[in-house]
Amino acid sequence: MKRSTRLAGLALAVTLLAAACSGGASTAGSEGREGDPVPSVAFPTFAGETTTLEAYEGRPLVVNFWASWCPSCVAELSAAFVPAQEALGDSVAFLGLNIQDERDKALELVAETGVLFDLAEDRSGELYTELGGLGMPFTVFVSADGEILERHNGPLTESQLVDRISELLLS
Repeated sequence: MKRSTRLAGLALAVTLLAAACSGGASTAGSEGREGDPVPSVAFPTFAGETTTLEAYEGRPLVVNFWASWCPSCVAELSAAFVPAQEALGDSVAFLGLNIQDERDKALELVAETGVLFDLAEDRSGELYTELGGLGMPFTVFVSADGEILERHNGPLTESQLVDRISELLLS
């Protein structure tokens, strides 16, 4: 592995760890701005396929970046995302992107939380960076047309998540 690649990975890991318990905030910035189309970055699914965010076009999408080492992510998955997905059914697609995590620990957490929505990996953090992630967990709301509507750094409660989905994606 090249030194610059290792340093970039280390820098991202330090940023993610520092922000793991950050407070929630919607973000605006130079990467992944609201109104921009989703980036064309391919990533592997937990099912062993390769996909992109563009593959979800035609259906509203909620993308959540999480990791087993992030206490806020663990709490958010079981307390907000699992019940929200159950409540909303097929009206919106959910995608959980595991970032810089050990696959065994990620799969263990999925089994513990009862997550049933699509799961994939952002091993290098490229998609997280492209979308402008600043903290963990990190959630992106995407229109059925593939447009970034809002980004949220930090944990969401079930009611906050359902409210944002209803307002942004289902109205």
